[in-house]
Amino acid sequence: MTWHRNFGWFTLAIVTLAVAIAPSVVTLPEPEGAVVLDRAIILPDNGSGSEVALPHAMYPRISQPPNVLRYQIGFDLPTVTDKNTFLYIPSVNRRISLELNGESFFGFESSSLWTGPLASTSVMVRLPRSEVAVGRNQLTVAVETGPYAVPAYLSRIYLGSEATLAAPFKLRNFLASQLKTMAFAAHALLGFGLIFAYFFRPNDPLFFWLASLNATSLFFSVGMLVGYQPAFQPILPFAICLAPALGLTFLCVALALINVRPPRILSFIAIAVTLALLPFAVIDTTLGRVILASCASAIMLASSAATTGLVAWGAFRQGNTDARLMLAPIFLIAWFAFRDAYITATLPEHGFDLLGSFPRPLFLAFLTAVLMRRMGVSLDQFDRANETLAIKLAEREAELAVLNQQERVEATRLTREQERQRLTHDLHDGLSGHLVSIIALSERTGDKPTEQAAREALNDLRLVIYSLDLGDRELPLALANFRERLIPQLHRLDVELDWSIVDLPEVSGVTPGNALAVLRILQEAITNALKHGPARRITIRGAVVADGMVAITIENDGRAFVENSGGHGLANMRRRAHQLHGRLSIEAENQGTKFMLLLPSCLPDFEDEVVT
Repeated sequence: MTWHRNFGWFTLAIVTLAVAIAPSVVTLPEPEGAVVLDRAIILPDNGSGSEVALPHAMYPRISQPPNVLRYQIGFDLPTVTDKNTFLYIPSVNRRISLELNGESFFGFESSSLWTGPLASTSVMVRLPRSEVAVGRNQLTVAVETGPYAVPAYLSRIYLGSEATLAAPFKLRNFLASQLKTMAFAAHALLGFGLIFAYFFRPNDPLFFWLASLNATSLFFSVGMLVGYQPAFQPILPFAICLAPALGLTFLCVALALINVRPPRILSFIAIAVTLALLPFAVIDTTLGRVILASCASAIMLASSAATTGLVAWGAFRQGNTDARLMLAPIFLIAWFAFRDAYITATLPEHGFDLLGSFPRPLFLAFLTAVLMRRMGVSLDQFDRANETLAIKLAEREAELAVLNQQERVEATRLTREQERQRLTHDLHDGLSGHLVSIIALSERTGDKPTEQAAREALNDLRLVIYSLDLGDRELPLALANFRERLIPQLHRLDVELDWSIVDLPEVSGVTPGNALAVLRILQEAITNALKHGPARRITIRGAVVADGMVAITIENDGRAFVENSGGHGLANMRRRAHQLHGRLSIEAENQGTKFMLLLPSCLPDFEDEVVT
């Protein structure tokens, strides 16, 4: 990937250099077989003529120059029957009129619209047959001059047939006029697009300075391309006043391009220089226009050079991709600006072929590519951000789902707890009170069976009520409470209790339901010992067996237990042990019975089940 990228940058550099030197190496072909008119006599307003060579450039004078400069050119035509002769002027940068043998056949109003300080045009017109004479002819070319800073330029003139002159004229007209028109149209189109884009990102420095650059350059370009036309002559000095602001804005765009915020001082300098040059635009004199054009050109050239250096620094020292992309068009803009200034200063040594307007659409096209690249990067970052947000949202939703589940469990637990508390109070205040009343009445009447049954029911009810208040890991507390309630009962029956659960390990998952199941198993084992023994000694121990199970043993010294197929007590004990994921074993000994309840270290939650 690196090799391909380096090759791409190298290719772009070669193409840029080729474009820069191509105008100096490649020249447009001249018409072959045509009559070349390269000598003329200048006829200024004072009437004293002087012979000059074509091409010729007339530089502005501080004194009042003539508004029209006339070139008188004599030529001979051979004796031929075909008088369909065309005149071809490759390059002229002002409006012209033509006369042949004293008769006008091409007026100033017929000149192309594209005549301005940066524009030249080519002219091809047929000589009037009625005025063409065999032998000596006089051609007069009148060129508008005016108080402009850029010299008036007239190239060589060619005479020949349409077939001889048409191809060179079409090629030069396409390059000098049509292509320049297309470049200006592309500049305007892309420029308006970037100005419009500014309103969507007004806080982005790059878009702000691009909008400023294009608004200024569009007005400047209009003045430079059509400023010599009578309808546009008044705006030409003001367009030139904007040249320094255009150059400094160009520099600000380069700073924003390499992610450096342009200092405010540049804005103040651009406004100050424009205001300083404004009086020269208002005072319509040749000297004022020369000063105005010289200062504006110098500042603009310096800004172009500084911009190129700044972008080159960002491209090679900072490794900025946008700067690397924009270095080629910015270099071409600066290169052709200096080339055009050199050509204008050395006329007529070089032809008046100014190319400064051509790189601007290229600059905007590359700039559009940079903005599209930035948009692509932003969209890619946006997509990655969306993916990250989607992942975080999914994680957050999962967390919320867990929290919601926990909240629902907690709400259910609180509801159960409230209902348990209500049930506990109802049982304690209602059924428990009734049983106490039954016991009291039975004692007064001497009804021992009823009293005994009521006491057993009251003990069982208290067992249920107490189990409802238990929490996790509180099995020892439940057993201790059971022991406290068991001791008075055994004491009345003269039964000794040997209780030791010191070695009982911690059991988790204790709920009111499974705690009550454990207590009922113990209660049933003690009841069997008292009824079928009758036992005189009961021993209860807690321990850990080899497989990690928790063991609670109940031993008595009564008769050996014999299972009665008609009873349900043992079946209920085993069912409850199974619900606790444990098991119950019963061993008959020489004297007595041993019950062993084996439980897991973490009891299951079957609180919703009905424990009977």
